[in-house]
Amino acid sequence: MHLYMRDLEEAQEDLKMDPLHTPPMERRSRASRPKVRTGCVTCKSRRKKCDEARPYCRTCTNAGRECGGYQDTIDRRTRAWKTTKATIDVPCKREIEVQQKQLTVAKEGGAWISRLLVDPSQTDLSLSERWYLGFFRTSTAAQCSGYFPLEFWHRMVHQVSEEEPAVRHAIIAISALHRSFDTIQSSQNSGNQIDPHLFPLRQCNKAIVSLQQRLQNVGCRQNSHVLITLVTCVLFVSFAFLQGDTDAASCHLRHGTRLLQETYLSNTKKGLVEYGPALTDVFYHLELHWASLREPEAATLQHEHSIVHSMALGNPVWRKPVHSLRDACNLLIGLAWLVCENDPENSKMALAREILDEHQDAILQKLQLWKTELTASLTRKKAGLSPRERHTLAALDLWTEIIFIRVSTDSRQDEGESRFDSFTSNFQRVVQLANSVLSSDFSQTPIPTFSVGMGMIPPLYLCAFRCRDWHIRREAVRLLQRWQLQEGAWTSSGTAFVVSRMIAIESEGLTPGELVPERARICAMRAGALSDGSGIRLWYRRSQGGSSTQNVGRRDPWETEILPF
Repeated sequence: MHLYMRDLEEAQEDLKMDPLHTPPMERRSRASRPKVRTGCVTCKSRRKKCDEARPYCRTCTNAGRECGGYQDTIDRRTRAWKTTKATIDVPCKREIEVQQKQLTVAKEGGAWISRLLVDPSQTDLSLSERWYLGFFRTSTAAQCSGYFPLEFWHRMVHQVSEEEPAVRHAIIAISALHRSFDTIQSSQNSGNQIDPHLFPLRQCNKAIVSLQQRLQNVGCRQNSHVLITLVTCVLFVSFAFLQGDTDAASCHLRHGTRLLQETYLSNTKKGLVEYGPALTDVFYHLELHWASLREPEAATLQHEHSIVHSMALGNPVWRKPVHSLRDACNLLIGLAWLVCENDPENSKMALAREILDEHQDAILQKLQLWKTELTASLTRKKAGLSPRERHTLAALDLWTEIIFIRVSTDSRQDEGESRFDSFTSNFQRVVQLANSVLSSDFSQTPIPTFSVGMGMIPPLYLCAFRCRDWHIRREAVRLLQRWQLQEGAWTSSGTAFVVSRMIAIESEGLTPGELVPERARICAMRAGALSDGSGIRLWYRRSQGGSSTQNVGRRDPWETEILPF
């Protein structure tokens, strides 16, 4: 036993003397220091510490190397980088998801190639541009059409975009505006400084360049040039309206209506016959929208070039029978344009006033007949109507009430603002119809929240402005505040903000439910955004019980104030 223990001790001594035997060393921990993400390009590539001297670092110059300078980069650990990366990558990530889903469906059906990879109209588009093009075709186009079945947005623009890069980039621009509509408010609240209109503006510029190249191509037919120009003109007008740039919209609209008059309506270009009705219908809506926005001193469309003027007065709409939804839309657009043209603040619009005075009885009879026919039709076919058809008919019914109020009161301006008091039931019905449409189940057919043309905002604005019933006007404001809508240059939030202030001015010193006296009522109002975007300037003038319409020199001056917004 002692011998065994001695041998063991000798073996341990031998192991200690063995140079190949190294006992395990204690692992030293390295001091933690933050990684350096700055420095010149040369030092970064060599993984050397840079002293960051400007304009060239001394580490490179002392070693005789050429300093590559500095690049401004965003620290990827910061919130700004994460927000920027998320904003840039969302369309691309969604596009990749769409492609993966399409490839999965294609494999199941036996087709192994995705349409996105073989569509010749998309070969020159980036991944983001392809995503926005698909978003336009599945969502934006139907939204832009609003409540009315416009062939331009449902069929024509898709067909033309397959062949024309100018049209493709223009609809991508509108689609990007639509996509940013729901995220602008959240981006502002989170402090994100990324301009949501930058990508749409770049696409709009690409469309302009493509259109110029198209028009310089002498090998194309002249009829084709005219068609593409008119289609892109509609898209440019819509884009400008949705951006709130009314000056650009009016410029495009004037040139577009003139070109349409000189080509299709003069029957000199037979190649436009196929698309003529779709083009005229969409120009009707755009002209009406411009009339609802126009300031008294703003440029107006010359009547010889106005499409609505030709439709409304050349062959008066109140004398035409109504056999279809298109006929009903044209009737209401023509009459709505007339009442918008009848602005007592603008002496250039005397023609509309004369027409309304002369044909008031015939117009009111036509409206009453149309309302009777609409009610009977709804009673018979209500069960068989689709959600979209019900929305269209409800919008027509709502606009009928508004036009009826305007036609009935425009010839009684000598009575002042009290002339609207006898139409309380009509105002109430407008608010009820709007609430019914906006509150309906639109899980399968979404209500238009981003459209161009006739919608819910102008009727609700008129109810809140002209109706002095305490509950009706506040219900109209509540609907505008509840639903985030954009209809061309009209926004529900901005409209509710301005009208709420106007109601507060009229109701100052009154108790809830008390009728606003005539002298305290506002008869005219204008609003415009400040150049720096910090608020809205409001102009308004109080009523004089009708005397203001007879003695222009005795009118009260415009009052003004700035509202932070």
